[in-house]
Amino acid sequence: MRALALGLFLFFYSNLNASTGDSLSLNLSESLFESPYIIDGDWLFFSSELIKKTESALYHPILTNVPHEWPDLVIGGKSLSNTGYGTYYKRVILPINRPELGIEIPHFFSAYKLIVNGETLYECGVVASSKENYKPKRLPKVISLSSIESDTLDILIQVSNFDHYESGFKYDIRIGSYDSLMNNFNRWLAFNLFVAGGLFISGFIVLLFSLYNRQQLVHVPFYGMFSLSIMYHMLGSDAYPLHIIFPDLNFQLSLCLEHLTVYTASFASGLFVFKFYDRQSKKWMSWIFYIITGVCALSIFIYPSTVFTEIFNYYLIFFGVYILLYLAIIIKAAVYDGFAPTGVVIALGMIFTWSLLEILDHLDWLEVPLLLSVALLSTIIVFSNFAMLGVLVSKINKAKLSKVELGYHKSRQTMLSLISHEIKMPVATLQMNMEMIKRASERPEKFEKVKDKIVGLSLNAVDTIKRMLHDFIYFMSLNQAAADKLVFQELRSFIETNWDLKLVVNDSVNSDKSIYQTDKMTLKYILNTLIGNAEKFSSSEDTPTEIYLSQGKRSVLIEIRDYGIGISDEQLRKLGTEQPKIDENQEITGMGFFLAKDLSERMGHKLWVVSRGTEGTSVFLSLNCV
Repeated sequence: MRALALGLFLFFYSNLNASTGDSLSLNLSESLFESPYIIDGDWLFFSSELIKKTESALYHPILTNVPHEWPDLVIGGKSLSNTGYGTYYKRVILPINRPELGIEIPHFFSAYKLIVNGETLYECGVVASSKENYKPKRLPKVISLSSIESDTLDILIQVSNFDHYESGFKYDIRIGSYDSLMNNFNRWLAFNLFVAGGLFISGFIVLLFSLYNRQQLVHVPFYGMFSLSIMYHMLGSDAYPLHIIFPDLNFQLSLCLEHLTVYTASFASGLFVFKFYDRQSKKWMSWIFYIITGVCALSIFIYPSTVFTEIFNYYLIFFGVYILLYLAIIIKAAVYDGFAPTGVVIALGMIFTWSLLEILDHLDWLEVPLLLSVALLSTIIVFSNFAMLGVLVSKINKAKLSKVELGYHKSRQTMLSLISHEIKMPVATLQMNMEMIKRASERPEKFEKVKDKIVGLSLNAVDTIKRMLHDFIYFMSLNQAAADKLVFQELRSFIETNWDLKLVVNDSVNSDKSIYQTDKMTLKYILNTLIGNAEKFSSSEDTPTEIYLSQGKRSVLIEIRDYGIGISDEQLRKLGTEQPKIDENQEITGMGFFLAKDLSERMGHKLWVVSRGTEGTSVFLSLNCV
């Protein structure tokens, strides 16, 4: 029986060679191997046989054109199953004088063994005729042919697949200079690692930043999720650098992660687009996308690998359609709605273009050159990071601006509360005076005795109300900005013109060169408040309030020095803070100093108070040099 099968095979093989013009032999005898050769075209395929020599075959092989998948092959009128095993055969004729050669095999589905001239050169996983005995593995490899001395290579590749929907001889294998193949292979790996590193850094930083700043845009972490998902896909597929680093990585786990990360990347891209362009997209679009993506992702945990890898191929078509929809949404937002942040548009456009090309390449509808993929992904990393940096910086600036505005409104509210509290006393005084006038009108002789006191108290109360209203109107309406630029001598003249107080000046040789930026109206208000406070807490027996003006290297210092009752440590700690109660005897802790300090900070000045104990108090205002 065996002899009969061998005879039939030899008869078939001889007739096959005659009819195909020896197409099974790749003649490279004249080649200098300046570039690698793809070993495609006609191969013999021994279905359901794992042989080391063609002579040991039990059944007739079929002539097939590679690359292909097993369901493309028809034996006995039936297409082959995508699971099973078999052996491929091809003859290659080499020149006698040749460099060290190698064969580059990306990978087969899902285990293979390379046999050349009867010698096993490499086995990826364990090839077997049953699922129980075989072991799948993914590991691209450049295999040296240095041990083969013959100028004729009889190449046999045994293949087993029981775990993947895709099967057979799908990817081209190449023969060429071993060094050249290794260099190209290493560049391929380096590219994947470079892109994965860039995606990891950007994705990790964005996610970390989003968690730290929870007020950030909700779609920002989706970009981080997308980056980290694509990062794993670059490591766990294509060149499979992760499998090279960890050769014993569990195949089923890596297969699940390889597909799951595509779903998470797809899901993140949908969340990003539908959140960022929420006005341009419809709710039903997003929900259809979320549901189908979620169901397909769940299939990984429910079905065997042969099923969920099949589902994955159909999902890629679905996702490709949505990528076209994304691009339409972006164009609509830019053209019709005027919503076109340039960096985001460029980054999204390139990401979706690359994703669409990858889908077409995976489905064998288009072959994407490696250089194009390198250029696209490298540019995507740069533009995406710039785009996300722009979004984050813009959001941070808006958050800071909102915080400043909130602080401003809060300070206005605080001032209003302080005024409403402090105005009670003069209003109460006026009410009391009116009551005294009403009662005294019935007794003229008593009115004559108290009228001067009533008038004096009333005038003081009115002056107090007028002063508080002036403070309030000034604080609420003035746009405090440092618009005036003064040299030291101008600042000195400004103080001498506005206040008739003793001025002690300590200038320097650079007094005419240094320029100080302020607003003279606001500065006058601040100094009026500080001088008024100083005079309030000084008696007629104390030394009058003085102003000290001194110039430093990078600033000028204005000191308001009084010799009054001083200020306690507790009061000193509370100065400039929001006080729910106004200290009747220590107004410097109240509204006036609070407003002066707030205005100083808005103009970039510094205001602080130093107690000199029983000798009085010094208030310092520092103006920085421009």
